[in-house]
Amino acid sequence: MNIVLLLFVCCVLAACNPAEQTNQNAETAISGQAEVLCDAEVVNLIQPAQRLFDSVTPKATITLVPVPANEAVLQLMQHKARAIVVARDWFPEERQEAEATKGDDGYPRTLIARDALVFYANKDFPYDTMHADHIREWVRTGKFPLSSYPQLKKKPILIVPGSASSVYGNLRTVVLNGTEPCTDCIHSLGTTDSVKAGVHGNVHYIGVGYLSGLVRDTSVKMLRLSWTDSTGQYQFPRLVHAGNLVQGLYPFPVPIYVVLRDRANQYSLPSGFALYLARDGKAQRSFFDAGIEPGFAKIVIHTPE
Repeated sequence: MNIVLLLFVCCVLAACNPAEQTNQNAETAISGQAEVLCDAEVVNLIQPAQRLFDSVTPKATITLVPVPANEAVLQLMQHKARAIVVARDWFPEERQEAEATKGDDGYPRTLIARDALVFYANKDFPYDTMHADHIREWVRTGKFPLSSYPQLKKKPILIVPGSASSVYGNLRTVVLNGTEPCTDCIHSLGTTDSVKAGVHGNVHYIGVGYLSGLVRDTSVKMLRLSWTDSTGQYQFPRLVHAGNLVQGLYPFPVPIYVVLRDRANQYSLPSGFALYLARDGKAQRSFFDAGIEPGFAKIVIHTPE
């Protein structure tokens, strides 16, 4: 499958008119200093785009601070963070809180990319595929259908990089559509590196992570998932791949948002950074190069005749 990425050519940041600035040191969309709290699970994904922003805005300094996704959202809603990058949607209670404190507009947010929530295993794990419905039932109730996987001697152990991580959060928002997971059946190992090490060392572990963090890791195998789509049609297992993500042929896509505390304006460096991530061609290309779907790009997929 060949994928051609056609990036929109757009003007991202307009230079500020010096005549309009009463203070040459005042913050603007392209100057000043600002911290952005970044979901620790995707900070490595965002850093190349941040470096690109630094290269075109020599008077600006953006510092990415990696934190768990839940902490980033909490700091935003307590008005301690001016901007966050997070790889999950709102929880229902967070959405209610945002509407209660910020009105119908809520917190300004923009989709910058789509990742995928993936389930991966030791290379000696006896299966290459699973059914998404089995995963949903497992995450929801703790019950694993061993009869559907006769080569397994016992139920696998599901491991994640922390209950405050966006990975765990997406078990709730993406896999279970907002329902709380079964906490007793999900084991937290603290960090993504710990989860990978656990999968490497134990054939009974199934790790949960993101496509962007695993696409070039050949030491484990991402499980291909079969699933039933919204029309009731069975979808056979496919490779976890950006091309299938773009076509809607993967059951667990993950949105990545940049979210602002305040309304975007030309005197806000976080606003300028958010706009750059969402609309600049090179920034969007960096997400595509990382193996996931850019949020603002036209993608043409050529399939064999």
